[in-house]
Amino acid sequence: GRITGNTAYADKAVQICNAWSSTLTGITSGTGGNSDFIIAAGIYGYEFANAGENLYGYSGWTSANRTAFQNMMLNVFYPINHDFLTRHNGTCADHYYANWDECNYASILAIGVLCDDRAKYNEAITYFKSGIGAGNIDTGIYHIHPGLLGQLQESGRDQGHSGLNISLLGAMCQMAWSQGDDLFGYENNKILSGAEYFAKYNLGNTVPF
Repeated sequence: GRITGNTAYADKAVQICNAWSSTLTGITSGTGGNSDFIIAAGIYGYEFANAGENLYGYSGWTSANRTAFQNMMLNVFYPINHDFLTRHNGTCADHYYANWDECNYASILAIGVLCDDRAKYNEAITYFKSGIGAGNIDTGIYHIHPGLLGQLQESGRDQGHSGLNISLLGAMCQMAWSQGDDLFGYENNKILSGAEYFAKYNLGNTVPF
């Protein structure tokens, strides 16, 4: 709707957001009992919160419906995001790969923006810089090789997971940039070094490991 000026797109987004906020009460492991619900809460959390933020000020989304959507993000998504970054599902802090941390602090940042909650926004920024798990910036991009090539914590895995590192870090940095904070340039453009490493390898070149 913002791009094309066609309110039909905005109206459909409102319909989807309202349907979820009036229905969703929890995100759980289900009958399988695995921990994938945590990464779902992170990835869908930041994407959903961004959708809600993009609808801000749209006359077709009532203040009551916006509040209901904010409450869903605060009461369903945020507690899972926060609990994971605090307890890592009852494991040691570096048990999970970097993507798990990255999507959950991206979700917290997006929820902070959506809900005008500076404390949550700051929580995400702090974790990005110095969190205890594998996904803070210095562990997520844990070694800088000559030529400013930043090896990612998941570089040795399949490249779908390695690429998710870059996309999640990029989403985090872009959200912060929109709020006036430059994480792209943090620690001598460390995100760029990771993107360069990923791109060089996936273009068929040799990289140090």
